[in-house]
Amino acid sequence: MGVLYDVAVEGKALKTVGVFTVSNTLAICVHEIDYADDQVLASGNGDSPKWYPITEQKNEDTGEWEQGFMFGSFFIPFSEVMRV
Repeated sequence: MGVLYDVAVEGKALKTVGVFTVSNTLAICVHEIDYADDQVLASGNGDSPKWYPITEQKNEDTGEWEQGFMFGSFFIPFSEVMRV
């Protein structure tokens, strides 16, 4: 699979490095993960990317804490983001 350049920010093309599918009409695209500042650049379907803080949430099935980010009311765990 090739690199996806689907969005531009400040005139710079951003590649999509991961995708979390919500439904057949919505995918959360992860464009960059900045561990130094604990934030993720993400967008819905490649539109209007924004920075979201990295957070943790307890997995109800395993009881373990997972790293991810909140996209609106959705918690997006990194373990479920498909790399592209």
